[in-house]
Amino acid sequence: MSILEWVKVLPRLRTSLDVEIESILMFSYNSLDEEDKDLFRHMACFFRREKIETIEEFLGKKFVDVRQGLQILADKSFLSMNLGNIQMHNLLVQLGVDIVRKQSIHNPGKRQFLVDAKDICEVLTNDTGTKTLIGIDLELSGIIEGGINISERAFEKMYNLQFLRFHHPYGDRCHDILCLPQGLSYISRKLRLLHWERYPLTCLPSKFNPEFLVKINMRDSMLEKLWEGNEPIRNLKCMDLSSCVNLNELPDLSTATNLQELRLRNCLSLVELPSSIGNATNLEKLYADGCSRLAELPSSIGKITNLRELHLMNCSSLVEFPSSIGNLTYLEYLNLSGCSSLVKLPSSIENATNLQTLYLNGCSSLVELPSSVGNAINLRRSSLKNCSSTGELPSSIWNDENLRLSPSMFIARASEVSKH
Repeated sequence: MSILEWVKVLPRLRTSLDVEIESILMFSYNSLDEEDKDLFRHMACFFRREKIETIEEFLGKKFVDVRQGLQILADKSFLSMNLGNIQMHNLLVQLGVDIVRKQSIHNPGKRQFLVDAKDICEVLTNDTGTKTLIGIDLELSGIIEGGINISERAFEKMYNLQFLRFHHPYGDRCHDILCLPQGLSYISRKLRLLHWERYPLTCLPSKFNPEFLVKINMRDSMLEKLWEGNEPIRNLKCMDLSSCVNLNELPDLSTATNLQELRLRNCLSLVELPSSIGNATNLEKLYADGCSRLAELPSSIGKITNLRELHLMNCSSLVEFPSSIGNLTYLEYLNLSGCSSLVKLPSSIENATNLQTLYLNGCSSLVELPSSVGNAINLRRSSLKNCSSTGELPSSIWNDENLRLSPSMFIARASEVSKH
């Protein structure tokens, strides 16, 4: 064909396989049993970028043995597994997408998955979704012109929807591209993944039930709170509300016993963490960097005995720590840099014997370090740069030969020596 003819055929090549290539790949696909075929479609249309551990969390209740199913697909070269990650060739991804598209060529709302931006726009604006749909993955860079005015009832017929992902790979270029001019009346209670960046409303639908949620990511949203009332979230493992600048209330975490990671970075309106956070006993990582109005931490934080990382950088209103921090015996990383109102640390910090990293850069109101800090025997990295109010450093801090100190601490030590 001529160059002009090839240019015209390119859009078709991007969305469908060559007939000969498809026939070869379909021969292998047809050799799979029905469950492995279903797992392959899940991988090709939605989970090809996820870690194996994450896939097991999402699909563990649907398939008998997810890891064994992935191994079968790997043995037959449908995918590869490397260091806990999944990789799929683009042709095999396209095969899975084509198989699902042919489930209903003219009515995309009757397919198992939706991944094409044009098809998703059609379904969301015309309310043509059905109970067949279990996953929608929309990369908003695929919407070239204008935005999408999503119908208030767009998700009402999708009551089996389990996986919803609206994401912005190219940052602000996709800002405000999803609009809900009449609000939103319903989202499936069967959702296991809710990933909706820049969600335009202040709250999720009043009837929303997060009971089966494993992961929720609502970064950069207009949320003021997640939902009304106290809803059970026993299955939730990860919550990311970073840069929700209007967020002023977190949900009740009394039932969040499986929560492992909580991200609240740059939630500028958040004044406090709920005392119920103490019930999230399996929480390992808490990110609250840039929460500039966060004035204190609840004493119940000491109940999160599995906490390993606590990120509080630039929490400029934080004045002091609860003494219960000493109960965090597994804590390895504590970053308080930029906490300019922080006056002191509790002496109980000596009980955090696994603490390896302590950053206090820019804690300009910090008067002194407790002498007990030297009892944190595993401390390896520490920095107190620009801590202008800090007096003498406790002598015990110099006893650990493995401690790596910032230059500012050496200067402070030299100053102490010169006095004598």
